[in-house]
This record gives sequence, structure tokens and C-alpha cells, in this order.
Amino acid sequence: MEIIDCRGLACPGPVIQVKKKMEGKPPGSIFAIDVDSEASRENVRRFAQSRGASIFTEEIETGVFRITVTTDSVPTAQKELLSPLVFLTSSVLGSGDDKLGGILMEGFVNTLTDQDTVPDKIILMNTGVRLAVEGSPVLDTLTALWESGCEILSCGTCLEYFSLKEKLAVGVVSNMFDIQNALLEAASVIRP
Repeated sequence: MEIIDCRGLACPGPVIQVKKKMEGKPPGSIFAIDVDSEASRENVRRFAQSRGASIFTEEIETGVFRITVTTDSVPTAQKELLSPLVFLTSSVLGSGDDKLGGILMEGFVNTLTDQDTVPDKIILMNTGVRLAVEGSPVLDTLTALWESGCEILSCGTCLEYFSLKEKLAVGVVSNMFDIQNALLEAASVIRP
């Protein structure tokens, strides 16, 4: 079995390596990837599973994870895309007065659950990641969306920049590759 060593490779490097390895592989192919962070382990797991692969993860030494990937035995059909993706790059809505912008963003997020069509995914970048952390005024709404199946992806670089990674309360830490992939595959993107 081929093993790809991605220890020390920064995000989204391990995911890109898995993507390249999965391309052109016949169904049922098996390979493994070694990573040395929990974030990389989770990002690789989510990506491989989103492509129909099954995975097995083991810690082969302290802090080093081997993810064994088996490509789908039946090629995965393209998912029918009906629901929009919401892309929030700020914790405020609009420009001008930040207090008003915060009130508007809170109203925007809180009414997402009242719509006939709720988003499949919500992506949070830059100060938008503050919406998914402890103490956020929209945390209950985002939690309800998450529990109903809406994916919430928060930019890991942004969380680290604002020292908020440990305070993430809903959703998952994501990376630029997954974020771009979600944006490119979305039926529509809502960016208020």
C-alpha cells in the first residue's frame, strides 16, 4: 500500500495530496496518508468521505495519524444541488456603523431558520468566524442549523489569527481548499 507522508505540510496541503491521489484511481483503490495535526486529520477525513471514499484512521505514534483511504467501489453521482451556500466574511452586515452592522448580521443569521430553503453550508471567513464562537449572539441559530444538517465551515487561518480556535462552539475548522471547493460546487452563493 502506498503511503503519502504529509507530516509538516501546512493546510490545505494534505487535502490537495489526497485529491491528486484519488483522481484517476479505479474504484476500490487503497492508499494511506500520514499527517501530524488533528486539523489535517479532520480535513482529510471530510474531503475523502465527501468523495465517497471510506476511511480508517489510526494514531501510529504520538500526534501522527495514518488515514487509510479506500476509493468508492461505485462511483459517486454528482449531488443534486438545490440549497444555497451562505458566505459570511464579516461579523457585521454592510459598511458604515459597526453597531448597526452587528444588529443587521444578527437579524440576517437568525432569520435563516425561518426560510423555506435553508442553506446546505455556511462558510465563515475573516471576522465572520466570530459568529461561531462562544458568546456569539447568533450561536443558538447556528447550532440549530448545524443540528439540522447544515455544514458550518470556519476558516482555520482566521480563527488562529484572532486567537479564537479554542473558542469555536459550532461547526468545524476548515481550510482554503475545502472553502473554495464548496463555493465552486454550490448551486448559488449568498453573500450579504
